[in-house]
Amino acid sequence: MAVIGFNFNKFDCVRGSKASGSIEVKHTIHIDEVTKAPLNVGGSSSDVLKVEFGFDVLYGSNIGKISLTGDVIYTDTKEIIEESVKSWKADKKLPSMVEAQVQKFIYSKVILKALQLSDDLNLPAPIPLPKVNFQAKN
Repeated sequence: MAVIGFNFNKFDCVRGSKASGSIEVKHTIHIDEVTKAPLNVGGSSSDVLKVEFGFDVLYGSNIGKISLTGDVIYTDTKEIIEESVKSWKADKKLPSMVEAQVQKFIYSKVILKALQLSDDLNLPAPIPLPKVNFQAKN
């Protein structure tokens, strides 16, 4: 249904040796834990999913690393919440519909923060940036 909360818990950024030549940049999202949590709003209570995640950007050859951790609060029907918790406990996977929504939301938040942190550390951007080509007028 929807992500209703998002928090960063930790930033771990390191700039290593100077880069020369081409640099390989890899980034990954991983879900570390999924739990059911109560959400109390206006005197009523319902269960939501708390999804703890990590996001890592690795720069090849000890050039640098950016690691972010946080959590997302996801709400849906009671059945989908129960199914998600059961699926996570059984095989560390979320139902595909839930996982797609959660990962899309996480990616939209963490990539912006990773871009900012990479700029602060003078590391290459974690995603390809647009290239501008200027051509001389004839």
